[in-house]
Amino acid sequence: MTLNGRVALVTGAGRSVGLGIARELAIAGAAVAVNDLHPDRAREAAAEIAALGAGPAIASPFDVTDYDAVLAAVAAVGDQLGPVDILVNNAGIPENGGSGRFAESKPESWMPYIQLNLLGSMYCIHAVLPGMIERGWGRVIQISSGASSVGLPIGVSVYGASKAGIEGLLRHVAVEVGRSGVTANTLALGLMENTAQMDDNRLARMLAGIPVGRLGRGDEVGTAAAWLASEQGGFVTGQVIHLNGGSTFGR
Repeated sequence: MTLNGRVALVTGAGRSVGLGIARELAIAGAAVAVNDLHPDRAREAAAEIAALGAGPAIASPFDVTDYDAVLAAVAAVGDQLGPVDILVNNAGIPENGGSGRFAESKPESWMPYIQLNLLGSMYCIHAVLPGMIERGWGRVIQISSGASSVGLPIGVSVYGASKAGIEGLLRHVAVEVGRSGVTANTLALGLMENTAQMDDNRLARMLAGIPVGRLGRGDEVGTAAAWLASEQGGFVTGQVIHLNGGSTFGR
C-alpha cells in the first residue's frame, strides 16, 4: 500500500487519532500536512512524524470552519509539498461544544458541531476537490462515528446528527466524481483510546459492550485510511466503514 509521491492533508492531526492517521500515511510514503487548530500541536506532531524518516511532514495550523483560511492553507500546502492528493477530515470535537440530552440543550450549543463536522468538512472537501478532478486522481476520507447511525443514550445527539450529515454528502460526492479517478469514503469510529480519560466506571461499562474487549487505536484507523488512499483501495467509494470492535453494526 505505497503512497509514494502522494500529498496528504489530515485535519485535527495534532494528537490522538488524527496523529495516528498522519503517522501511518507518512509510513506508507505520503508527504503529510498536519493540521491542528493550535499551531504548537501541529508543529510538534509534524516534527514527530518527520523524525520517522519516512517522508516530509509540515505543520499546517488553521481553523477548518474558516473557509478563507482553508483555501489559503491548501494553497500553502501546494507550494510546500505539492497539490493535495489525499484529504482526511478528522477534526470533529469542537472546543466550545456542549453535550447532553437534546431536549435539554440550547440552539447555541448545536452550532459548533454543525460548523466543525458538517461545514468544516465541506470547506476542506470543496477546497481540494477541483484539483483532484483536474489531475484525475484523489482520495477524500471522512472520519465519522457510530453515533451517526445508532441512537445512543449518552448525550451525543447533535454530534451524531452532524456526522450523519457529512456522511450523506460523501455518498453524493462519490457518485459525482467517481469517473474522475476520485474516491470518497467514511470511516465511522467506535470508542478509541482517547476515551480512556473518562470516569473508570463509565469506561468499564462501555468496554463491556465492545465484543473485542478493548478500545481502538489511532494506528488502526491510520492503516484503514492508508488502504483507502492507496491504489488497492481505488474500487471502494461511497462507503461507510465501521471500525469499532464489533460494538455497532453499520447501516
